[in-house]
Amino acid sequence: VSQSRYRFKIRLFMYKLNKSRISNEIVNIKRLSDGAFIPFDPANTDYQEYLKWLAEGNTPLPPDDPINT
Repeated sequence: VSQSRYRFKIRLFMYKLNKSRISNEIVNIKRLSDGAFIPFDPANTDYQEYLKWLAEGNTPLPPDDPINT
């Protein structure tokens, strides 16, 4: 059996969106592999990598719901 018959794409959650607890707005992206926080800055190479990952059809994990106390 040829391995080429079993080609499939595994989509891993590599990023997660982060919300501000104060404004409840998405403020940055967390890269799950190393815990780095990535700003929404077009000049940032990590942000450019994230945009490429999105363009490939991937989706980040949603932000956690804020805890209401």
